[in-house]
Amino acid sequence: MVNAFNKQLEKSHRNRENVIDIFMENIMGISKKNKGKTDMGTAFWMALILILTAFFILSWRVYTWIKEEKIRIYDIGALLDIGKRQVQANAYGFKQEKDRLMAILSAGEGKEYTGKVAALTTVRTFTKLYNRYDNNQSSRYFFDIAFETANMNVLNALRGENGRAYAACLMLRGNLLSYAIMGHINIYIFRRKELILLSKGQIMEELIKEKVNKGLLSKEAARRISDTDKAYNCIGRDDYMKPLMTKEEIRLKKKDMVVITTTGVEKNISVRELEIIISRKHNCKGTAKEIIETIKKKNNEDLDNLGLIIIGI
Repeated sequence: MVNAFNKQLEKSHRNRENVIDIFMENIMGISKKNKGKTDMGTAFWMALILILTAFFILSWRVYTWIKEEKIRIYDIGALLDIGKRQVQANAYGFKQEKDRLMAILSAGEGKEYTGKVAALTTVRTFTKLYNRYDNNQSSRYFFDIAFETANMNVLNALRGENGRAYAACLMLRGNLLSYAIMGHINIYIFRRKELILLSKGQIMEELIKEKVNKGLLSKEAARRISDTDKAYNCIGRDDYMKPLMTKEEIRLKKKDMVVITTTGVEKNISVRELEIIISRKHNCKGTAKEIIETIKKKNNEDLDNLGLIIIGI
């Protein structure tokens, strides 16, 4: 009977061991499965982190590119030459801030140094006022204030002497152009190997057209006026007259160039010659230099002061 009890106990012990073995096998199986799941989870998170890192780097590069595109650096070339005159009566100035640019070209006229004084006073007035210009203000507001203040400053500087200045001022906001002209200065846009004239400024030709269109002047009388390129407005007059201004901003395209020239340049080189030189794809400084050198090679004995500004977008 004892033997039977021992056998029964041994059998129960074996059964218990079998149960424990089965239980441990199940536990190990579950552990292996969980380990596999853990490995898969780790791989997933690692892949996700890599994807997010790559996305962040790409986004940062795109953001940097957009920021650099907005903070535009303009290619600027400006040059003056005295020509065959004794005094250089042309002047220019620039002010650039972030993606904005103000440029002014002035040509003075008068006996001895009065033209030089008028041109320099005009440029200094514009550059000083632009230092206080609020970007929230319109360009037209700046033009109104700057031209009127320059007119007053020139009158004060000349103190009754006979002198005056013509001036063209442009403002760029990214690729948006606005300009104002007082007197005779030319502004062009160079696009696709062609110079497009925006304005010659306040000259008799434009005034005649306006009066004919309004019925204030007959076409016959208009034809009898010979000096149509003569300016009818200037900086330094007692009866101040407002400048010619763009009505709305002009949207420029990439690779466009803005060209501003004085009458000295206009009279000594053709538009076709300018187009050929600008098409050679120098930087703006090199282009301006080549234009002046081309004019001087013609050896005109009565060559006036030369002044031009070229701005690449």
